[in-house]
Amino acid sequence: MKSIKLFFFMFLLFLQPLLAEESQDVLEDKTQEKRLKHFENIDELVSLRAPGLALNYIRREQPEYNKEAPLSWLYWEQKRVSLLKYMHLWKAIDARVNQQSKNLASFKVATADRNWFLTEQLRALIELKQYQLALSKTRQLLWNASSLVRTNTYAAWRRIIIQIYLNQSNTKDAQIAMRRYQQDYGELQNEDGVSWLQLQAELLIQLKQYKEAILLLKQIDKPEAQALALLAKINAKMISPLNALDSAQLVLASISEDEIRKSLFQYVALVAALAADEIDQAIIMLEVLLPQQQSGLSDSLIRIGGININADSLWELYFKKGNLVANKKGLLKGDDVSWYALGSNLFQSDPLTAKSLFAVLSIKAGQKKHRELSMKQLVKLIDINQQPLTLVNHLFTQSEYISNISDVVPEVRYRLIDFNLSRSNVKAAAALMSDLKQPPEDQPQFDWSLRRARVLILSGSFKQGANVLSEMLSHDEIESFQAEKYLQVVFDLQAVEQHQISLDLFNQLQKRVDDVRLNRELMFWKAESYHGLKQYDQAAFLFLKSARSPDNIYDPWYHTATFRAAESLFEAGLYEDAKQRYLHLLKITQNAARKAVIGQRLQAIQLQRQS
Repeated sequence: MKSIKLFFFMFLLFLQPLLAEESQDVLEDKTQEKRLKHFENIDELVSLRAPGLALNYIRREQPEYNKEAPLSWLYWEQKRVSLLKYMHLWKAIDARVNQQSKNLASFKVATADRNWFLTEQLRALIELKQYQLALSKTRQLLWNASSLVRTNTYAAWRRIIIQIYLNQSNTKDAQIAMRRYQQDYGELQNEDGVSWLQLQAELLIQLKQYKEAILLLKQIDKPEAQALALLAKINAKMISPLNALDSAQLVLASISEDEIRKSLFQYVALVAALAADEIDQAIIMLEVLLPQQQSGLSDSLIRIGGININADSLWELYFKKGNLVANKKGLLKGDDVSWYALGSNLFQSDPLTAKSLFAVLSIKAGQKKHRELSMKQLVKLIDINQQPLTLVNHLFTQSEYISNISDVVPEVRYRLIDFNLSRSNVKAAAALMSDLKQPPEDQPQFDWSLRRARVLILSGSFKQGANVLSEMLSHDEIESFQAEKYLQVVFDLQAVEQHQISLDLFNQLQKRVDDVRLNRELMFWKAESYHGLKQYDQAAFLFLKSARSPDNIYDPWYHTATFRAAESLFEAGLYEDAKQRYLHLLKITQNAARKAVIGQRLQAIQLQRQS
């Protein structure tokens, strides 16, 4: 009997690790199944054109990093970076990889996985045109690469360096790097081989060796190669610009809106249209391309096409079109009234021509009123044609033709302020509203000035924002409800430790209000700024004054102000005064948590006296 029991016990000991291993396998299968279901939901959100919602889904569901078992976190992290790439959020990719660098450096994260993230970061930096940083990081990776780095990863890093050289138009270094790459890898297959052929073709086109480039591109069955080949043929005059335009538009007709290659063929159509002197088509293409995030259009490709995607290029096309139409109609330069009348007559029947005429007047009209009227009409036409406000933002804030933002008519600036604030571009909004003292028609002057001050402060222009706040107090009387709003903006200055500026504004406001409750608050906030300036005696004095209630009661404000006074007294080295304030609070407070904090403060005073 004993032998049977012993056998059974030994059998259980043998079986236990097997059961545990099987249990772990079941758990991992369930985790994987759950993760795949999550990923299906994320992919569905992307297909429904809600990538922002998909990103929030990842933020909500992604498991915390576990240094003992990072694999589950890693799958989610790869999904996150892939989604950021789809959304063209290149800055976010760079920031995310930097934030997670410590986690990715864990020895439990495979070298191949770590390198995937680092490679995506390099590509993001190239999209951001931070070529020197990308070059430096890539070289570091190559120099420090271990034997665990896969050959195709190492080759990809070397191609990235060549791409950077091409984007910089550094053909000499690109040729040297290509020669060495060719010696080490020869003609690669698969995706690596395609990338390699395309890089060679880009270099050949930059060197104006068009026929050789086209032969290479024929070996690549990818839209990028087709677009490059069309550009090469246009430059080599191997195809008429009109035929090239037809070819590009034929491809565009078959491409869905969200395909990345769309911008490639829009750019080819732009180049072909200009070469064919089809100005209308060129304007249409540039109006479409300008508001887009220029993913897929590398600096190398732009150099090959020879046309920059920027606001000045579009202004110049408008000028060309406007001048051609005016010449045909026999209008003289400087006859702004006739130009404006023609643009108004064509407003509905030929909006593109009208836009071009108004664009000329917006920049070149002799009188300010004609320039401002034309700007408003130009923007109205962009609205009517359902073109994005991004286009207006480019035209009026990112152009050499607008030398001073104050030259832009206020009605346009109001819209661009809202647009930039909606995109969290506070600095741009601040620049637009810095000297814009008059509010929009539907907004009170006080509210507009407050908004202006807050935007300036949030953008880092503290003194300029404070000047706006100071100007507001130099006019009419300020009501109590307005003072409350006003204080909220001064608190923004306090939050960034602009205490002296805040004090000046508190003092100015105090002179303009006759409200006991508000004066009590102002003394408290002034005390906070003195404390921030380390003028603890003055801070304690004002906190104690603020503590006094008009009704002579121990209200919540009294407790808070007295506690802050005690803290300032402690910082000033007046330990006995601080102790007496704390002991007083201890007697009158009913809050257990606050009593515990006061007890800790009293202990700190005792320790300070003993040291």
